[in-house]
Amino acid sequence: MSISTYQNALTIVISMVFLFISLVLVAVAIRSAISHHSNIERRLAGGTLQDSGVVSEKKQGILSKLGHHLTLPSPENISRIRFQLSQAGFFSPTAVQIYHAARVVCFFVPQFIFLVCLPKLALITDVKMILMLFVAIIILSLYAPMLYIRKRTANRREECRNGFPDMMDLLIACVEAGLGMNAALARVGHEIGRRYPTLRVNLDIMNLELRAGQDMNTAMLNFSTRVDLEEARSLAIMLKQAEEMGAGVGRTLRTFADEMRIKRMMKAEEKAMALSAKLTVPLILFIFPTILCMILLPVGIRIMEGMG
Repeated sequence: MSISTYQNALTIVISMVFLFISLVLVAVAIRSAISHHSNIERRLAGGTLQDSGVVSEKKQGILSKLGHHLTLPSPENISRIRFQLSQAGFFSPTAVQIYHAARVVCFFVPQFIFLVCLPKLALITDVKMILMLFVAIIILSLYAPMLYIRKRTANRREECRNGFPDMMDLLIACVEAGLGMNAALARVGHEIGRRYPTLRVNLDIMNLELRAGQDMNTAMLNFSTRVDLEEARSLAIMLKQAEEMGAGVGRTLRTFADEMRIKRMMKAEEKAMALSAKLTVPLILFIFPTILCMILLPVGIRIMEGMG
């Protein structure tokens, strides 16, 4: 296929892309105008808007404005995405809108860059490879924001898992020193923040929930849901049972810490015992052929010298 044909195809594709973007922007503008008109009619009719739900358009960024019109309309989906973003460390009120706007940007920008570079790619590769690369870019553009959120969530969960034993030790020390549970949690969050900032953020959120009047059991369950750790869920259940039975908090925490330490030791031993089985395949594929070559190479050289 000649270069002129590629250039014509490129012009057509770019025109179609910009036409689609223009239609999207027009639809967004129409929706914004209709929403603004309905708000004016509501005010004229005597209705009032909630102050918490009104966000100044001047304070929103470009991504937030674009994502505000592209957010999924279902409240369940919005709540689910907001919770996933909070687990990844994004607590902004406009996090959902920015997330959807970022997905749109990640989808269109790589396609535009690919279309711009298409004439140069046509000189060094064939049509089949170009189509495969185009499809790969589309797939990566669609799933890249989601994969980033999952990776960030997994890193924060691992950080919380590593810092949970230290948190338990500090919590036991504070409770046995005479502090109440609320004061102990606040103190632990302050002390552990430098090494495990993710754990401190979740502890601060739990302390704010307790100050707002939420009971300890609900706040602890919310904390375990945010950090997504089995140890935190077990701690919440154990504290609830201790409160119902009238047991001491210090003794309960000490028992839980001992059980958690035993479980972590058993998991470490299990991983150590499985290490030999996991090393079998690398040994067979890489080390054994190397050793075989080292053993047989001198023999082969001597045979070749004897035959020569």
